[in-house]
Amino acid sequence: MNETVKTIYVDYDGVLAYFLKESSLEEVAMPGYTLKVPMVDTVCDAVSMLLADDSIKGYDIRVLSAAMNDSAKNDKRTMLTRRFGKEFADRAVFVKYGDSKAPFAKGGNILIDDFSYNLHQWEAFGGVGVKVYNDINGNHGTWHGYSVHSQAGSVVIYRMLKGILMALESKAA
Repeated sequence: MNETVKTIYVDYDGVLAYFLKESSLEEVAMPGYTLKVPMVDTVCDAVSMLLADDSIKGYDIRVLSAAMNDSAKNDKRTMLTRRFGKEFADRAVFVKYGDSKAPFAKGGNILIDDFSYNLHQWEAFGGVGVKVYNDINGNHGTWHGYSVHSQAGSVVIYRMLKGILMALESKAA
């Protein structure tokens, strides 16, 4: 599908795992917090399907997530290992909480994220954003680009993401 390797970065909080808006920053920073937060099965299953899809092997799929501290990084890696395996978890990239993910957008890389602010920054740096709507975001209508909804079935999310990749390939051709 793709001769030039691009990276598809997938956010963790609010995308692969639920974002618990009632949790304080102090709670989120505590060791073990992330281990108690359930994964979003529909999105995780869709990402697994993308990872297994031979027609998109030209893409490097990995997690790009903000982490409050080393404990949060380790807990996220543990959860990623449980869900996707150690090799995938070891390739996860973490930025310090509050730092921008946008520098990773170079060359048209793709970010799948639930936070429009991150997606707007990402696109300003030359990347392509894909919004994941969940039950707590999308209330202000600031995102007008590609999107999927975490409450759709995993096959629907997978097909939508693959369709977005194919549309991007067609634009580039």
